[in-house]
Amino acid sequence: MNIRDIAKLAGVSVSTVSKVMNGKDKDISEKTKQKVLKVVEEEQYVPYLKYREKEGLKSHVIGLVIKKDNREGEQIIRSCQRAAAEEGYGLLIQFADNLDEIQKCVNDMIRKKVAGLLLDSKKLINTRKLEDATVYLNQTKEFDERQKATFYYRLSEAGRMAAERLMREGHEKIACITLADERTIQDGYRMAMREANLAVQPLWVYEGKNLEEIEQYGIQQCLGENVSAVICGSQEIAGCFYKTLERLQISLPDSISMISIGDGKWMEILGDGITAVRLPAQEMSREAVISLVKMIQGEKQIEVMRKFSPSIIERGSVNGSPKEKEGERIVVVGSMNMDITIEVSRIPLKGETQLAERVYTFPGGKGGNQAVGAGKLGGRVYMIGCVGNDIDGKQLYSNLMENHVHMDGVLLNPSVASGKAYINVDQDGESTIVVYQGANRLLSIEQINRCRYLFQNAKYCLLSLEIPEMIAEYTIKFCRRNNVEVILKPSAVEKIKEELLKDIAYFIPNENELNTFIPGRMSLEEKAQILREKGVENVIVTLGERGCYLRNQEYSMYFEGTGFEAVDTTGGADSFISALAVYLSEGMDLIRAIGFAVYASGISVTRYGVQPALPDRKALEIYKDEIYSRYQI
Repeated sequence: MNIRDIAKLAGVSVSTVSKVMNGKDKDISEKTKQKVLKVVEEEQYVPYLKYREKEGLKSHVIGLVIKKDNREGEQIIRSCQRAAAEEGYGLLIQFADNLDEIQKCVNDMIRKKVAGLLLDSKKLINTRKLEDATVYLNQTKEFDERQKATFYYRLSEAGRMAAERLMREGHEKIACITLADERTIQDGYRMAMREANLAVQPLWVYEGKNLEEIEQYGIQQCLGENVSAVICGSQEIAGCFYKTLERLQISLPDSISMISIGDGKWMEILGDGITAVRLPAQEMSREAVISLVKMIQGEKQIEVMRKFSPSIIERGSVNGSPKEKEGERIVVVGSMNMDITIEVSRIPLKGETQLAERVYTFPGGKGGNQAVGAGKLGGRVYMIGCVGNDIDGKQLYSNLMENHVHMDGVLLNPSVASGKAYINVDQDGESTIVVYQGANRLLSIEQINRCRYLFQNAKYCLLSLEIPEMIAEYTIKFCRRNNVEVILKPSAVEKIKEELLKDIAYFIPNENELNTFIPGRMSLEEKAQILREKGVENVIVTLGERGCYLRNQEYSMYFEGTGFEAVDTTGGADSFISALAVYLSEGMDLIRAIGFAVYASGISVTRYGVQPALPDRKALEIYKDEIYSRYQI
């Protein structure tokens, strides 16, 4: 476009256009002058910038400065170009790595006389005389309050929406994998999980520096945690995850569900399609351009803030949680101790001093052991108890979380040391234990009441008596009111109030504990029957290497032991109880559940310590066929 083209369009001579543009138009009528100016404005005749400024004519070019790493950069640019063209504006685009580069780009655009600016920045930029014609674009609510116009969406909201979508399908074990600079996605994910009273295990979350690190470490880490669903922080991560699933022959969504944060053509193509949270970058950019044009033309007041919300695009990668693999909720109320195991040739007698062969330190406590045992076997287990805010307490807390135990009900008390247990183990694997309660004795009725929500929809409560007697009694009554079946290990006490026995579904003493509760020369079967008559629904007496004995309304039967050679019997009963609870929670009949419990106990006593010795699902399922053949009715 040149001066001759302007003259032709206006229907005047070249000299007339020249006079108008150079201010020498005294002999030209106002009507002709306005006709020329109108053509100049419509055709964006750039060579006469000084004259345009003098007459208040606006440039028809908008500047867009966008960060090179903006995940939605391509969508933003396309949307801005279309919207600007529809409004009769051109778009000048520059890319920047950091705040300093953004400022340089802005300075350059101001020199090129753009009419307004679109800036991808959380920080306020000096736009000089274009301050009232600047719109900021953002993907977080954390922006500078001095920005006069900000259009934004929130990645944290996208993370939250993805988690809530999966939870609606019944998923509770949900992983989240993102790049390190997009951890706000994880903020939304954690918020949704917390509001649903679901604990986030540390290994369910992974932040990678790049895709290569995520593919090499992050995906394997999350898959190793047996999660039922995963939130991928980008389309690229979703593609890597899908490729890994194909290589491992893991079916999507039957074995695991997946949602991508961000949508695109690959999410339509992979498998039966990947369900995605679509970020509103296109809508945000379009509306930003329209608003900016109105600001430039003086038709619109500066808008302080406008939020755009993501949306779910449903495809074929989300399915219901595989309930057949996940049992009902198990709540554990009990002690958590640091166990100091001392290996000796034989248990010391009164007044005797012995030299220890070895000393081991492991996380323990009846409650902690049972919770870890259930967690390792894939149970939905929630711990309630107290530890000290000391090194031992932090180690106990961390170890439980690492073994898939939900820690909502655990308090760290700064005033008392964590509990400890001093265990002597002889060369035959038999043991004696001295317990220091420590923080365990601070477990209170108020704490149980605060954890009321954990008992809702729970099926079982594993209860040991290493906590204050009053709290144990209150918990039993509390479970009765909430229709939760109590599985009780009667350790460390001699008596329990008889009126509470009717509220115990599974009473699991060893022989010594049974003889303490029911003294006399009666047979084991007779003593178990007395407990039944007092109201206990199921009495299971653990017999060490000889297995166990069951007495209930239907059965009076023994279960053989495994024949495994014991090196440390300390955690055998805890392993038995946790396995029993997990398999019952998954709907297995009692006889087979006891069979799995016997084998879990047998495996655990072949190893030193308690929690490290507790078997995981894979170790126990090796004996599945043998268990089914030995223990069946």
